This record gives sequence, C-alpha cells and structure tokens, in this order.
Amino acid sequence: MKEFFTYIALLFAGLFQAPVAELQPAGIFPVPNISKSEYNALLEKMDKGLVGEEEAKSYYASPIFLHFYSNACSWYCSGVIDSIVASSSQKGFEVDKIHDFDHETAWVVGEGGSGIGTTITYTIPGGAPRITTVKILNGYVKSAQEWQEYARIKQLKLYHNNKPLATLELEDSRSLQWFDIGLLGNEPQAKVRPDWTLKFEILEVYPGKKYEEVAISELYFDGIDVH
Repeated sequence: MKEFFTYIALLFAGLFQAPVAELQPAGIFPVPNISKSEYNALLEKMDKGLVGEEEAKSYYASPIFLHFYSNACSWYCSGVIDSIVASSSQKGFEVDKIHDFDHETAWVVGEGGSGIGTTITYTIPGGAPRITTVKILNGYVKSAQEWQEYARIKQLKLYHNNKPLATLELEDSRSLQWFDIGLLGNEPQAKVRPDWTLKFEILEVYPGKKYEEVAISELYFDGIDVH
C-alpha cells in the first residue's frame, strides 16, 4: 500500500510540474567573413588611430568583433567560469574551445554519434555577476564550408542547478544567436553565495553534409552587476 501511495504522489508531482519554457532567439547576427588574424590586425590599426570613425562603427556593430576581439567591457569584466565539462568531446575539438572567444575554433562531440543526449556543464562561482543571456555561435562557423559540413544545434535544453529551465530553439544559420533566460545567480548583497551550474543538453540537431557530429563554436554569457 505504501508503494501505491508513493506512486500516486510521484504521478501528481509530474502532472503539476511547471512546464519548461521554449525560447526563440532574441537576436540573430550573421558571422562576417573575416578571420581572427584580420580582426586582430584591425584592432591594432584602431589603437593607432588609423581607422576612421565611421569604419570603426561598422566593425563595432558586429557582436563577434565587439565581444571577442575589441576591448569593450562585458559580463566577463568581473565574471568568470570555474569549469566547463562535456560528457563527450572529439580530440582536437575539446570543450575548452567552446569558451575561448575565438570564432575559428569549435567544440565537436565525440566521434560516432550526432551528439543527441550529450551535456555541457558550466560551474559558476557564487560571487560572479548574475547571468541574463546565453549566446551561441551555432556550428563550426570558421568558414561557410565547414559550417555546412558539421551538424548544428536545433534544440538545446538548459538546466539551472540540474533543474530544467528552458529549451533553446536555434535557427539553422551561420550566426551568433542569443537567448534571454531570466535572471540567474546570487544577489551581490546575499550573505551566502554558493557556486551554481548551467547545464546544456543536446536534444536535436540539424544534419551536416559531411560529418554526423555536431559542433558549437562558442557558448558564453552576458548579464548584470558588472559595474
């Protein structure tokens, strides 16, 4: 009888569990056909005052230049990630490539599968600024050809401290896509600020033309409490 009531309790808990939000991109920004070395050379010219104001504005309009290669401030001015762990990675495309702020590198799931069910977990220190946005360079964006060859993310489930929070619905485009996920983390004035995690689980992919494995070039964050 005890087992019966336990079953009924679990059944009702499942029925009344809060639904997981399905999120569409709040912004989609195509990847410019410019290399990392060209970006770095451009930044050097800017520092020397060799680039006009209007030309500089056109480059700063690209989030990839703004976030990865310029000196502009962001969540990372005071925010850090303690660790990133993937349940599967391919040699030469390890998980550290997913958060190195280099649009020419990528994490690729281990050989022999599309990556469905694979997880990537970020551990964030308790004192870090709060996070409001997830930003994803979907696929291997180094070139248009490599982007087509590898699989890309279609659905990505987001967990906050291992509790389902949302499903991110990604467009199949060679682009930077970002998602508004609410306000996550510890309030700066809180007396106790424990470490916390964001976990991403691959639910569905867009197939690649050459490789079965899925790739993500960057997965990083933005937020508040920086200044």
